[in-house]
Amino acid sequence: MSFKSSNPKYTNRFVGHFMRFNEEYRLFGKDEPLLIAVSGGIDSMVLVQVLNSIQNYGYSNKLRVAHINHGSRDGQDREETFVHEFCSLLGIESISVTLSDLDPNRNFEYKARLKRYEAFYQIANDNEKIVLAHHIDDSFEWTMLQSLRSSSIEGLIGVPVVNGRIIRPFMCATKDQIRRYGTCFDIPFIEDPTNELIKYERNFIRSNVVNAFKDRYNKYLKHYVYRHNEISRRLGLHLLHQHQTSFNISYADKSVLIYSATGTEDYSGVEQLVLKGLKHLNPDSRGKVSGQIKNVITALKNKKFGPISLTNGVKVYLDFNLVLMTKMNQPNLKFKYKSEKLFSYDEYINYIDELIPSKKVHLDFPFIVTIKGGNLDKRNFNTTFNTRAIAELKSAHLKYYPALKLLREWSKKKNRHKVLRLNFLTSIK
Repeated sequence: MSFKSSNPKYTNRFVGHFMRFNEEYRLFGKDEPLLIAVSGGIDSMVLVQVLNSIQNYGYSNKLRVAHINHGSRDGQDREETFVHEFCSLLGIESISVTLSDLDPNRNFEYKARLKRYEAFYQIANDNEKIVLAHHIDDSFEWTMLQSLRSSSIEGLIGVPVVNGRIIRPFMCATKDQIRRYGTCFDIPFIEDPTNELIKYERNFIRSNVVNAFKDRYNKYLKHYVYRHNEISRRLGLHLLHQHQTSFNISYADKSVLIYSATGTEDYSGVEQLVLKGLKHLNPDSRGKVSGQIKNVITALKNKKFGPISLTNGVKVYLDFNLVLMTKMNQPNLKFKYKSEKLFSYDEYINYIDELIPSKKVHLDFPFIVTIKGGNLDKRNFNTTFNTRAIAELKSAHLKYYPALKLLREWSKKKNRHKVLRLNFLTSIK
């Protein structure tokens, strides 16, 4: 069965975001078998369709579906049949388990959850990960509930993205985004009537608390996600251990440089470094900056150059693994001819390890070098800081690289043995 989207621009963006989230958090491999928990509701039905659709993007996961029949109300047999028929149309194997000894009037939510997880582990093969459809709204509601009934600070973390073999790849999406995706493809689903019963704690929180302020505070989930990551990192519980970042920070009077010379594109922990840099440049500043910092990280991941404007005149300029925060204008760069010399790969690493942290050269960003010989691929890169230097290089038809992009190119196996004659651009002192 194939689906046709009524809004391909949105659904393609949704799937792309889903795949990037999976890759960033390393939830499952492209050929790893997955067992998907499907109730028949909109969230899990969309999850099945998305995991099936990414087979067109280099994924080849063997998918199976597990449906749990709680045996606690009328209509659940119909939901079981509905899930099986949908999976059959997709060509996905589906399995059902009917639970017993559940009393809807006696601690039902807690006991049902325990029995569901027990069933998932019994169904799953040894090499399968168990995929659940929890999303950002679920995590927010859980956090609110835990904050009211528990004094544990870990309760503020919310629903984990990974818990052993259990993964939740929809923790990158809100309920509204999932619903919109489902509407675009007209994905069928069955609404669980018990979702309206406020005798269950989560339903009470959703109905009487969340719905009371969501229209007034329309960015509450955006702020929750950022705060959730910060709390996790400070507690040392973040999935990617973002407090252990590969990036470093260097402070000068009117500039801050954040950098990583490892060649990695893992931006874990950069948010906190940007916040530190902003406090260094504006120690008396107040106000909400989480959205601004998120824009910096998004731009860095998407290979943008900036500038991005932060509070009190601070601008952020970007390059590969480099973030310059400053209120100052670009200097006039020139070739430092006396420094032209031959470098091996290892000598170059040692050189930039000493060069880049130096506060004296912050404004030489993005540390441009010209290359003579070496037979590296000729590539020209743009920047929005020190644009005059780039214009000069282009007009002279010179081969040049920003320092860390050269490191990435040089690190390739075919280039590691090469010795290069380099000339660094530097500001007039």
